[in-house]
Amino acid sequence: MPRLPGADTTFRALRHPNYRLLWLGQTGHSATLWMDQVARAVLILDLTDSAVMLSLVIATRLAPILLFGLLAGAVADRYDRKRILTITQCTSTACHLFIGIAAVAGIVEVWHVFLTAGIAGTAMAFNQPVRQSLIPRTVPAEDLLNAVALNSTALSFMRIGGGAFAGALLVITSVGGVYLITAGIYLLVILTTLLMRLDDDGAARRRESGLFADLAEGFRYVASQPVLFVVTGLALILFIFGFPYQQVFVPLLAKKTLGLGDSGVGFLAGATGVGAFAGSLFVAWKSSIARPGLQLMINMLIFGAALVAISLQQNTWLTALLLAVAGSMTVTYMAFTNGILLSNSKPEMHGRVMSLLSLDRGLIPIGAILAGLLVQRLGIRPGLFTLGIAIIAMSSLVLLVFGRRLAEIRSATAVRGHVPANEPPPAGSTGSSPAPVPFPSRR
Repeated sequence: MPRLPGADTTFRALRHPNYRLLWLGQTGHSATLWMDQVARAVLILDLTDSAVMLSLVIATRLAPILLFGLLAGAVADRYDRKRILTITQCTSTACHLFIGIAAVAGIVEVWHVFLTAGIAGTAMAFNQPVRQSLIPRTVPAEDLLNAVALNSTALSFMRIGGGAFAGALLVITSVGGVYLITAGIYLLVILTTLLMRLDDDGAARRRESGLFADLAEGFRYVASQPVLFVVTGLALILFIFGFPYQQVFVPLLAKKTLGLGDSGVGFLAGATGVGAFAGSLFVAWKSSIARPGLQLMINMLIFGAALVAISLQQNTWLTALLLAVAGSMTVTYMAFTNGILLSNSKPEMHGRVMSLLSLDRGLIPIGAILAGLLVQRLGIRPGLFTLGIAIIAMSSLVLLVFGRRLAEIRSATAVRGHVPANEPPPAGSTGSSPAPVPFPSRR
């Protein structure tokens, strides 16, 4: 049977059974997230016909990430990650099953929508740091970047497919029916988690110190590791000033500027998703990135330039193409960021380190508010132009100040050796993970 050229390289992390199960779970989880985003919006609008209520539901869904993201990282580093992942998935399943049954029975109320949004958002806040921190335990070091990129590929593909699938289901069934289907998908996700063969990785980390002491230790650890400190700080530029282009400007460009209507919103969002999917596949195909720190800044500069270019022209197809470029830059940026953070931190700190990205992600609503104010004060195109220039300016400043040090961050595959906990260490090895390579000093 013929094989796709480069398939062995692009999808090589999937040859590891535990990672394959983790990736299948990520794919199903991502599908339900995007299906829920569509179905919950339709449900709350059917119940209230209020844009304000829709915004509040979105905020309710995202708020737990900001509130509990750091705590979730400490929990992930303290207890058995597989068990935590299973609990969060069971919680999400229960939420979707409840809202689906209530909607089908015709007894769903507004407070049901908000309550399940908050509970599901809390489960997601604990789910993501755990899922990310499990990746290094399922693949060897040389496949880490590939595994991180394939996770991004699953999310990017479902950004296109999950929402479209939910929209297609709404043609033939009700919102309640969509939620019952997502509950069924979650059951399959739970099955993939239960099938993973990982030892209890929390027992060795349970110490006499309390949970909040562990949290404080995580802050001290990141502050003492310039690689981690700088990279997590850089992500703030993307989350606050970059991601509003999807939430705020894509709908406004489609409906107000280009005159494409509601269907145009889906078209432009789909273009962004296609770019993100292509970008994640490219990173998965690459065996390593020689200078991932420097690549972060290149991505950010191209991303800012794409936003500026979008703001300066009115052609629909060129807008879609530039949005695809923007989507590609953001997803590859996050793949490099995750790879650097996981490669440059100790396994027992992975949950807390990755939770800092959840904290950054929880600040996206602040960026959305800033974008809304820019639109109100300046207009749609000038507002987008301002954000693009701000991203270019801040990235250029970071490159000027930290460029040499960022360039010295080595490829994720070469930073440190790692043997998954379920595989035997090489002969002569103690089986313990070596300390991360220290941040190179200026010469």
